[in-house]
Amino acid sequence: MSDSTTLHAGAPPGSSHGELERFFAMSLDMMCIAGADGCFKRVSPAFDALGYSTDELLSRPFLDFVHPDDVPATLAEVEKLAKGAPTIHFENRYRCKDGSYRWLSWTSAPDPSGKLYAIARDVTDIHGEQEARKAADERLRLVVEALPNGLITVNAARTIVLVNRKAEELFGYSRDELVGEPIEKLLPERFRTQHHDHVRNFLAKPQTRGMSAGRDLFGRRKDGTEFPVEIGLNPIATPEGQSTVASIVDISERKRGEEARTRLAAIVTDSDDAIIGRTIDGIVTSWNRSAERIFGYLAEEMVGHRITVLFPPSRRDEEAQNTEQLMKGERIEHFETVRKRKDGQEIDVAVTISSVRDSSGKLIGVSKTARDISELKRSQRELVGAKETAEAANRELESFSYSVAHDLRAPLRSIDGFSQALLEDCADKLDEDGRKYLRFVRESAQLMAQLIDDMLTLSRVTRSELAREKVDLSALARTTHARLERSEPGRGVEVAIEGGLEGDGDPRLLAVVFDNLLGNAWKFTSKRTGARVEVGTTTQNGLPAYFVRDNGAGFDMTYATKLFGVFQRLHAAHEFEGTGVGLATVQRIVHRHGGRVWAEGKVGDGATFYFTLGEKEREE
Repeated sequence: MSDSTTLHAGAPPGSSHGELERFFAMSLDMMCIAGADGCFKRVSPAFDALGYSTDELLSRPFLDFVHPDDVPATLAEVEKLAKGAPTIHFENRYRCKDGSYRWLSWTSAPDPSGKLYAIARDVTDIHGEQEARKAADERLRLVVEALPNGLITVNAARTIVLVNRKAEELFGYSRDELVGEPIEKLLPERFRTQHHDHVRNFLAKPQTRGMSAGRDLFGRRKDGTEFPVEIGLNPIATPEGQSTVASIVDISERKRGEEARTRLAAIVTDSDDAIIGRTIDGIVTSWNRSAERIFGYLAEEMVGHRITVLFPPSRRDEEAQNTEQLMKGERIEHFETVRKRKDGQEIDVAVTISSVRDSSGKLIGVSKTARDISELKRSQRELVGAKETAEAANRELESFSYSVAHDLRAPLRSIDGFSQALLEDCADKLDEDGRKYLRFVRESAQLMAQLIDDMLTLSRVTRSELAREKVDLSALARTTHARLERSEPGRGVEVAIEGGLEGDGDPRLLAVVFDNLLGNAWKFTSKRTGARVEVGTTTQNGLPAYFVRDNGAGFDMTYATKLFGVFQRLHAAHEFEGTGVGLATVQRIVHRHGGRVWAEGKVGDGATFYFTLGEKEREE
């Protein structure tokens, strides 16, 4: 039942029966009279809109025409009418003869005899419009909820009246926690006071304001954290008054990207290397300060021009070759070549070239870094020349050393030999001082011969080629120990050599290391009762460190740095013989193996010498 006008029993004062009949016949609304039995007794011609004849309408209870879902409500209205209460604007659906339904709005009143007088207006079109509006509202709601931006509507009192799903996600509040709250709840504390002025100014002259309208803006989440935002404002007029729709975007990622680009731009600008961008056709697109310094061209002289101006004639083909490599997906790293400055000077450069590709992977440009290595190349050339000069000098020195050794040995042997002959053959003709002087001469000649041998050994160690292999260090130590025992069979030194010691090195040179270290341990324990020498290994910085330890004379750690110098001795010659070359030889050998050697000791309490073996040869 719908909008209608009540049909009263009887005729209005001053009207005739005929006038009422004409009114009944001409009404656009459906007018009817129904009996207490639930059937129509009379219907107006407007009922023809349902498609039934008058006889069809009068022959059936009117509830037969009501939509099944609307029958309970219709019965309730009939019961009210039976009690004498009128019905105003009650709506239900009536079935048409073609099976469709029309919405009718009823206004009815009973009379004392039990008859019902009713008027029904067809409101189907109004319902359609309402349903359309509801559907449109639902579509709008779904659109608002699906927006990638946060959407918040605020009324003139700065109170939040609408929040979408994205806004909930951005700020961490549910919409129930936000609707009815002041918009300042979503602002950092420091912006809240001035925000009142912004709102007042905006409402005084409301107009759409796009994103990024001149200020750095921040939102405040429920947990108190802040994040940068962009906000677009759009004023709307509502039945409740002026409102504002705010569209909010979290720009945290963009800000981080901008900061990264700013840092990268600073790096590019301030880099010591030339950093150059170009198209695949060779047109320069970017040119930093170091490019200006290295090549002499200002940025405005190069950007938009061909990069080949930097190529000497002999290098012109390089650019095409480099581009071809990049198109194959290759990266060109530390490519050494020659380029030409603005003043015509050719310089050595090391170039790294990378491809610049779009999102589809298509090559769209090239990025280059170029480092001026002219000084490095000059130094390398000078170094090569110096090395060749030094090698030639070393060869001459080695030849001279052998010549000197050969030339000195014969006279020294003669001095030693004739001195011995004098002592043996003419001893009775010499007094004690003469014999003592001859012994001094012999000792000096022998010491000189030993010194010459040690220096030649040091020279050979320095210049000989290193042949690395796996070496049984325990075996080398045992060989040296056996030789020392044969030289002094009555010493009675306790020697402990750890088994299974291995290292990577030159076995010939490492034998010299053990000859010197074990020889020193043997020598410096000569004045001690219960002498003990130990050979073993420990760990130093994760690498094996080999050691030779004794309980002999030891040394003062204050002078530890002097131990490995040539001719450096911490003990007087009359205490322990030696030339001061042995430990220098050990250090040279260890350094050539890429290792290091050091010592620990205490006067009267022995000494320990450690050494490691690296993986690469290193010349001292």
